[in-house]
Amino acid sequence: MPSTARSSDYRKGLAVTIFGVLLLSLDTPLLRLVDGNQWTVMFWRGIFVFLALGAWWLWRRHCKGNRQSFLMGRWGMFVSLLYGLSNVFFVIALHNTSVANLLVILALNPLICALLSLVFLSDRVDIPTWIAIAVSFFGVAIIIQDSFGSLSFYGDVMAMLAVFTLASAIVFTRKSGLNLTTSPALAGLLAALFALPFAPSLMLEGSQWGYMAANGIVVMAIAASLLAYAPSLLPAAHVGMFYLLETVLGPLWVWLAVGEEPSKMAFIGGAIVITTLIVHSMLSFRR
Repeated sequence: MPSTARSSDYRKGLAVTIFGVLLLSLDTPLLRLVDGNQWTVMFWRGIFVFLALGAWWLWRRHCKGNRQSFLMGRWGMFVSLLYGLSNVFFVIALHNTSVANLLVILALNPLICALLSLVFLSDRVDIPTWIAIAVSFFGVAIIIQDSFGSLSFYGDVMAMLAVFTLASAIVFTRKSGLNLTTSPALAGLLAALFALPFAPSLMLEGSQWGYMAANGIVVMAIAASLLAYAPSLLPAAHVGMFYLLETVLGPLWVWLAVGEEPSKMAFIGGAIVITTLIVHSMLSFRR
């Protein structure tokens, strides 16, 4: 591929990834505003994502003449299963270990992406990316260092499975070379079906429906499809690294939405992560 084409793909992939993660960072504050049972929230979020992306696919197919398959064959089904499993493992971990432990384990995403890329894609992960991953992880560690509580081995194992399946989905999307923007639709449906037996009720009240719809139809549907598309343009390790922005920005949006003020260490760690990502992106684009 000519260098100009690679440069164009990288610039496009960078914009897609950053916008997707920025949207994804709104997930936590919206769920806090919903303030519902985790299983009920997981069910409706999955259903809304499935319906939103399904409607978008139908519109493109019948109004725009795009003949892209909804599942994109075995690769699409495989990646959808990985995203769905990641959602399920995430919810189980959330109920069986501390949020601090879950966050620090999920922050391993870029490292796992880099390692899986070496194995399955034969990608050479350059030294600046390894350095950026290490510095970003250090920033995340600063954010949560005061929040460690009692540990749960089962919950921590589920968190590791969540981050492993998420990183695997990113890497295998890259390996497929396909546009798998609809894969989160099936993933959402799978997560919703898993949550259904555990939800004490499927009813929401008043403004909960508005926040839930905004989360599932707008935030999660768009963010998930963009981040499913990003690995076809960027190295998997780079995409995984930008997921750290959610760890940094999520607490800030929660503070603005419901008044939970982040600690001084959260601001310091967040500044480290954001600065690292900006510098790495600029260097990568210049290369």
